[in-house]
Amino acid sequence: MSAHTLRVAAVGAVACLAFTLSGCVSNDGVEGQDGTITPTTGVATETEGPEPFAVEKVSPKETTEISGESVEDPAMPVSYKWQGSRSASGGTVVTVAVHNTSDSPMPVDALGSPTLTYNGSQSARSISAESAGLEFEGLDLPLGAGATMNVQYAFDVSPGSLSQAKFHIGNIVFTGNLNN
Repeated sequence: MSAHTLRVAAVGAVACLAFTLSGCVSNDGVEGQDGTITPTTGVATETEGPEPFAVEKVSPKETTEISGESVEDPAMPVSYKWQGSRSASGGTVVTVAVHNTSDSPMPVDALGSPTLTYNGSQSARSISAESAGLEFEGLDLPLGAGATMNVQYAFDVSPGSLSQAKFHIGNIVFTGNLNN
């Protein structure tokens, strides 16, 4: 056999095989008498997902719970645990465990800008994470559903000045001797 004859035979075999196999394929619908296909699958709809994270600001709830027990935020699906404070270059780093109890991720800005006051009414200024030796301050990414993270904030006050202090985060104010 010549090469031309083999090519013609191969093309014929492929075409014959294609027509034979097409009879084995089922369609996903019902064939009408006129040969049209009517779809039998349902219409695609948006899937229901979790409700978006609700960020709400209300009058803050004060707590003296600084021994590591959870404190529930009164308006957001979040709980907090005071983890303590430590000395940092030129100030204090405050650490709080934040637990997202929502089914949705918590946005980075949900906690607002935490504040620290001491000795009655003196306000501590925030210092940069870099100058305090931190990689970042607060949340750097949204906090996943059900996740917990220790967030840290740096202030320009020495830990020794925190014997009568208030740390405000979200809708919670930790109050008391925060030098621990």
